[in-house]
Amino acid sequence: MAISPRTAHGAPRPPVVRLAPRDELAAAARVAPLLRAARDLALWAAVRQAKVPGTWAAPRLAADQAMPEPGLSAADAASAAEDLDLTQEELATAWQVAAGARMLGRTEPGQPADILSAGDPDAILTLWDDALGVTLRTTELEGLVTALYTVGGPVRIDALFEAYETARRQALPGDSVPQEVASEPGGGNTDVVGLSAALETLADLGVVDLGSDEEAGVLTVTLSRLGTWGVHGRLRARGWQLPVAGQLAQDRAAVLLAALADYDAEEGEAEIAAWLALRGPGDAAAELMEAARQGSPGLRGAAFAVLDRVGEEAIPPVQEALADPVLRPHAAVWLRDHGEQAELGRGDQEWLLVDLGAGLLEEAQPEDVVAELLPDLPSGGQAKLVAGLWQVAHPGLIGLLTALGSHHHDPAVAKAARKAAFKARSSAPAQAGSGQTGPPDPPDSRP
Repeated sequence: MAISPRTAHGAPRPPVVRLAPRDELAAAARVAPLLRAARDLALWAAVRQAKVPGTWAAPRLAADQAMPEPGLSAADAASAAEDLDLTQEELATAWQVAAGARMLGRTEPGQPADILSAGDPDAILTLWDDALGVTLRTTELEGLVTALYTVGGPVRIDALFEAYETARRQALPGDSVPQEVASEPGGGNTDVVGLSAALETLADLGVVDLGSDEEAGVLTVTLSRLGTWGVHGRLRARGWQLPVAGQLAQDRAAVLLAALADYDAEEGEAEIAAWLALRGPGDAAAELMEAARQGSPGLRGAAFAVLDRVGEEAIPPVQEALADPVLRPHAAVWLRDHGEQAELGRGDQEWLLVDLGAGLLEEAQPEDVVAELLPDLPSGGQAKLVAGLWQVAHPGLIGLLTALGSHHHDPAVAKAARKAAFKARSSAPAQAGSGQTGPPDPPDSRP
């Protein structure tokens, strides 16, 4: 079922990311042109200071305490640019990174200015992350890299403003609004030249990859693997809950099942395979059934879907679930799908339809659920099915009927859903008094 996940407030979830190994990230940071230029400039400044003491000033914070002011004189800056083959603009950016990341005056082996050639991966990544913070404060593009993270793929340059606006609407209180993207295109305030220069700076630090959409003939930008790691850490520090591929294998079944809603099909299958690989089939099945027994409708549906990957060793735990009023319909259908005998009792199919619909509504927009939920029946058949749902004793019934009444494209089905919702509300006190939490037991059932 192609249904887009959403947060509790209806906003799209951040994408699931797969963080690269730290050795790979450190290797990318080690060759980032801007970080190397900052290292070279720090070494140059140390040599210059040793030869002519007092030729450059120690970095000091500007009035707003956001960035260190440049400490090189005009003559030293010209000399450094020539010696290091940098333009004045590149020199200024490299100085800001060197000063902000505390690389100046620390040139002994193992110290920040020398870490790129002598440091271990953790030290290199710490230095690069410091440089990232400096660069984002300088370019005022914290909000833009957040937008790129939430998009999760290449973005056309001419669509960056729209992506940023999406991120700003989802941002936590206190998130900054970059000056370069403070208005929509055509609003009169956008500094396209400044934004392009800032993106080049981010590319030089290895934060973004600049490419092109050949069909559209436009430039694109996307976070690199190193940039994804850096922005992920910054967003986590600000309280964002961000799914990461490959981190669920050690968790309980309930955690796995709840997280799967954030994953696409391929990533979800990888997570399930890793989770099952750490458990025997019997243990995995028992844990999944316990999660289904204690969980929401969405968790129940996910648990029985994952049981398909367990195989026939899941059959005994599922057969035991036939004695549970809430799990019985799911268990009966699962067993019949796997060639086992299991009776669907009176009202089981209707209760199961409501339970599945309630589970989907936990994770998707109502209009998407309505479009996919009902069986492929003629209009009259769907309306008749919906009209009888009011008798189902399920806590999610009225929510599902309300969604059907508001979003079903067939007026007859929508009308039947509204009538059924009215009947369900009228009978709710009686159903609550009966204590019924699942479909009625089959006539000969003895749970």
